[in-house]
Amino acid sequence: MNIFQNFAFEDVMRIAIAVAVVVATLLALSYTIWGGFLMVVSGGDEEKIKKAVNHIRHAIIGVGFLLAVIFIFPTLMNLIGLPYGNYVRPQAIFDTMSSISDSIF
Repeated sequence: MNIFQNFAFEDVMRIAIAVAVVVATLLALSYTIWGGFLMVVSGGDEEKIKKAVNHIRHAIIGVGFLLAVIFIFPTLMNLIGLPYGNYVRPQAIFDTMSSISDSIF
């Protein structure tokens, strides 16, 4: 089955990016919750608290990196002359995420 017979390359790329953003967001959220859980069960141990804080810090850095990629990547695509910058702009990604969630729920 060739997916490009039913969908254009831009649609496949847009959907893949939207799914990747959702998965990355869920992973960052779960990593933050895990860090909070580790902090709660640390029992005041300084080393365990440092590990928990590092979990939360890394999750926040990951979300920041994800947001930077969402907002900077389309600009870079347009600057180097690739026409796909319009398909991966933030509004297109968020609209695709909305349409996927509407079709699921």
